[in-house]
Amino acid sequence: MRITVCADGRGRIGRKAEARIREGWPDGRGARSFRRDRVEPLPAPTHIQEYEMQRKALISVIGGATAAVALAGLGTHLLAGTESTSSLDKYTTVAVDGHKALAANIVAGRAQSKFHPLPWVGTKVSRVSCPTGLKAVAGASITCTGRTGTGKDIDIPVTVVAATNTSVTWKFER
Repeated sequence: MRITVCADGRGRIGRKAEARIREGWPDGRGARSFRRDRVEPLPAPTHIQEYEMQRKALISVIGGATAAVALAGLGTHLLAGTESTSSLDKYTTVAVDGHKALAANIVAGRAQSKFHPLPWVGTKVSRVSCPTGLKAVAGASITCTGRTGTGKDIDIPVTVVAATNTSVTWKFER
C-alpha cells in the first residue's frame, strides 16, 4: 500500500489518519502494516495554481466591469426616457378648445429638462416654448420649439399617450 500525503517533505501524516490505519478499516479488516518509507510528499505548488488564481482574478474583474456597464446602461435608460406623466390640478390646467389641457409652460419646462438629462444623452436645449397647452386627449399633439447650444432652432413634437381627469401622460421626440 502506497500513501501519498501533503507533507513538509519528511513524510508526516496527521494523527487521525495514523489512528485510522492502526484501527483498521470499517469492514473489520485489519490494517496492513504502515511503512514510513512508502509515504511520499505531494509536489510543491506549481505554476498551474498561480495561473488558476490569476484566471479567477481576471474573471472577477471582467464580471465587475460588465456589471458596472449594465448598471450604467440601465440608469441611462431610466433617466433618458421621453415620457412624462403630469397631474392636472388648478395650477397646471388651462382650457384649450373647451378641453382640459396641461399648461404650455409646464410642457416646455419638462421637455427642456428631459431633453438633455445626462451629458451623453440628447442635445442641450434652451428657451423651449410651446404655442398652447397640451390637450388632455389621447393622440393630441403640439410642436414646441427650442434652441440648441450652437444656436440652431429645433422643433420638439409632443404627443399625449394617455389622459384621465386628473393626469396626462405625454411624450416628446428628440
